[in-house]
Amino acid sequence: MTTTAPTATAAETRLRSVLRQDALACAGFGLLMTAGFALVDPLLGLGPAWAVPFGVYLLGCAAALALVAGYPVLVRGQVIGVVVNNALAALALAVLPFTGLVDLTLAGYIVLLGGAALVALFAVIEGAAAARM
Repeated sequence: MTTTAPTATAAETRLRSVLRQDALACAGFGLLMTAGFALVDPLLGLGPAWAVPFGVYLLGCAAALALVAGYPVLVRGQVIGVVVNNALAALALAVLPFTGLVDLTLAGYIVLLGGAALVALFAVIEGAAAARM
């Protein structure tokens, strides 16, 4: 008797692709914030006290997303965890520029608010996919 692995549905394949794209975006921005904080500071006004911890958080998110996307069978609870994390991160990115905690440049406002929109888009796409699981 032979066993066969379950074949992935088209929806699951798309979700894995979105999770991997999310992971790549987190990894790229995380590397920029950690390794390139000296370049980021004058451009965005975020400062190393914010940029480096934020970059470390993003690198952790990238690793978690890659793990979730790489599981042989996607786990609905893990995908929901990704959606919740993304929703909270989008909210934080949207609110932070207006708290007065950081002295952002115009580019800093654009990057943080653009990042909030991108993360919210990932949350919506991944949330819709989780609802179909």
